[in-house]
Amino acid sequence: MEVSYICQAASDLRPNDDFVLAAERFVIVLDGATEPAGVDSGCVHDVPWLVAHLGANLAAVLAQEARVVLADALRRAIVATMCDHGGTCDLRNPDSPSSTVAILRWTADAVDYLVLGDSAVVVEYVGAGHAAGLTVAHDDRTAHLSDYSRAGVSRLRNSDEGFWVASNRPDAADKALVGSIPLGGVTRAALMTDGITRLVERYGRSWLDLLEGMEKYGPRQLVADVRAEELAAPGAYGGKLHDDVTAVFCRF
Repeated sequence: MEVSYICQAASDLRPNDDFVLAAERFVIVLDGATEPAGVDSGCVHDVPWLVAHLGANLAAVLAQEARVVLADALRRAIVATMCDHGGTCDLRNPDSPSSTVAILRWTADAVDYLVLGDSAVVVEYVGAGHAAGLTVAHDDRTAHLSDYSRAGVSRLRNSDEGFWVASNRPDAADKALVGSIPLGGVTRAALMTDGITRLVERYGRSWLDLLEGMEKYGPRQLVADVRAEELAAPGAYGGKLHDDVTAVFCRF
């Protein structure tokens, strides 16, 4: 297994809310939700603190238990991270710091994946008849909310009517997109935060395009591509012009 990645902040003027960790048998990608100005999260910690602790707790479970069910690993990592707050924070607050989660894990016979929140995992495989296909786990529930106001997003966070993220609800792990593919047929895979997936969602690229681009030119090329698209039409989609970006390419 060969893994290459890039994890880059949207700007040199603010911290990176993304997090990536690659080990021998798994890759973790997190994308912390940037806190809107004026919102009381009930927490004394910032988003980089959350993703660092959640990522470390998740890696500890995955490293120690090679075949743990991924949703179980995430649930335990959320619980451990809640304990890390040390009683200093109001973990009942719906605006408590949160993060998306993407995991790719390979065992002796399978490639397993989990996606929670608006990130993506893409796995290419070859079947018995040598026909290639793609499995795309893309949690786009944030693109279908009934209310995008600040209060609306707060109300819909971690609810079946809205979307789920890793924060102060361990049961969010049960809402993740999960799957498993026989290892023998897998050829390559990628994990991406929404700073990269907007190439598909906004700019007309395909998931296969992204895989091909990372294999030929490396994950850094996708950052150049998305930044060029953003600058070409800076007001087309509203919100922040640039986002933190993480792209991971895995060759089997």
